[in-house]
Parts: sequence; structure tokens; C-alpha cells
Amino acid sequence: MAELIEYSSRSEAARQLAASIAERLRGAIAERGEASLVVSGGSSPKELFEYLAGQELDWSRVTVVPSDERWVPVDDPQSNERLVRETLLVGPAARARFVGLYRETDKPAEAVESVAKALVDVPRPLDVVLLGMGDDGHTASLFPHAPDIQDCLDERGPCVAPTVGPPARLSLTLAYLTDARSIDILIFGTEKRRVFERAQAVGPVAELPVRGVLHLERPVAQAHWAE
Repeated sequence: MAELIEYSSRSEAARQLAASIAERLRGAIAERGEASLVVSGGSSPKELFEYLAGQELDWSRVTVVPSDERWVPVDDPQSNERLVRETLLVGPAARARFVGLYRETDKPAEAVESVAKALVDVPRPLDVVLLGMGDDGHTASLFPHAPDIQDCLDERGPCVAPTVGPPARLSLTLAYLTDARSIDILIFGTEKRRVFERAQAVGPVAELPVRGVLHLERPVAQAHWAE
């Protein structure tokens, strides 16, 4: 069962979690000479990324991968790659190796093989996985009750996220994301707290995909919440 950590403010959550993530990355680099960091998109992690970019560590030994991607050009405001490049991969952190998921193809299905090949060189198990959660219980681009959602829960690489409506998405699968040494979930607001509490109860993962993370025996995920 995931551990819930509460903070006095969103800024405090961002500061403390950024420092914790940096410490774990430093530990991974000391242990095996490199580290891997998977990060979510959306608005919630923006301030955290800004704090994390200022942390002292050897960014040249860190590989950064988005948890999922909307199928839009990388200069589009909806692009997770754009968010990561503009808020995290700046200053010293620009030295990190970035493995993006987007390819210039009409559909994400046409890019799965290329992305899978690029992911082969990402250090595994993943050292830090930072996820978010939607009001509907989705995490990454794993949406509840979506067609073929089970494929994206079970497979080990990228999958075409079975979402309803544009833009199309490509997501790392639950099996890939949970092959990790540590997992953090950043949650803000009262409604998401309610969803988190629902997801802590036993039930189908396809109903609330974040359950697949919250109920892990190893690693035990940490959920970070502020109003």
C-alpha cells in the first residue's frame, strides 16, 4: 500500500520532493555510474522540475524519459517533451540525456518500434519514477476502462494509449513504469485526494489504473499531497 505524505503547500511539496529525487539520483550514480528518471507531464510537476533543475548532481550521467506523450509536435504547448525541456532540462540539467517518445509519424502506433529501441539503453531498473494522477484515476496515459487498456498494463515497453478523443497518446506501460527502485506520485487538491483514497481500496486496476502503482509490494510508492 502506498504511503501518503502531506505538505503545507504545493511549493513545499515541490521543494522537498525535488531534494529527495536528487538524493536518490546521486545515490544511483555513486552505485552504478548512471541514473534513470521517468517524469510525468501536466501542470503539477512544473514547479518541482524548476527546483530539481537547480539540484547539484552530475546530470551528464542521468537519463530522463517522459512517462507518456501526446501525439503533437514537440513545440506544441501540449507536448510533455516541451514541458520537460523548458522547465527541467535547463542550466546544468541540460547535460542530461533525454529519451523522448514522440516521433514525426502520423500515428503513435507507427513509432512504437522506434521508441522501444530507444528505451533499451535506459538504465534499469528505473531509479526514480515520478507520476501524476488525474481526477479519473489515470496515471501516465493509462486511462480507466479504455479499450485494450489491459495491453498497456501488462506489456513491458511503450504502448499506444487507448484514449478517447484527440490527441492520440503513447505511454510507457504499467509493467515498464513499475520496474523501478522508487516511485513518487504528485497529487494536488481535494478531489484528487478523494480519488487517491478510492484507489487505495482493493479493486480492478482497469477501473482506476493508478491502483497498479499504489498497491505495489515493491517498491512501495510514495504519494505526495498538498491542497
